[in-house]
Amino acid sequence: MKLSDKELVEKCIKKNPKAQKALYDIYSPMLFGICMRYARNREDAEDIFQEAFVKAYEQLNKYNFQGALGAWLRKLFINVALNYYRYDKTMLSTDIATVEISQVPLQIENLSNQEILQAIEQLSDSQRLIFNMIEIEGYSYKDLSEELNIKESTLRGLNFKAKKSLQEILTRTNK
Repeated sequence: MKLSDKELVEKCIKKNPKAQKALYDIYSPMLFGICMRYARNREDAEDIFQEAFVKAYEQLNKYNFQGALGAWLRKLFINVALNYYRYDKTMLSTDIATVEISQVPLQIENLSNQEILQAIEQLSDSQRLIFNMIEIEGYSYKDLSEELNIKESTLRGLNFKAKKSLQEILTRTNK
């Protein structure tokens, strides 16, 4: 018998091991993928994943059943990933004073998800983080600026450089 998200959460809050395993089994592939996108390497991704799942189990009582459980977990995992690097000053440091911002078209229609993810993994830490937050997760520059305490212009510059780097990586890959 399959449990609804509400039943699953209620049982997890009561520390039911079968429910906790079910939650893990259902959501871990998606959530580990998020960790891989934000982490510098697999070891960091595994650390983030473990820390985030512990936090998820501890904070399930805060889930208010507004919106999908998967979306709530996704946001929690992203926040843990961001916090993992928050005090690493080299992660988001940049020397961008002003960068002319324009659209950098990415030709990705004929590429597999794996090829795109491999290209994203080749970005610098700061470019990968910002690209993921803006382009994949859909954060606005304003919201991300407040979240990370970084100027919007810096974020725009990093995202521009990330798109340009991705374009170069994908061009090399497709030759």
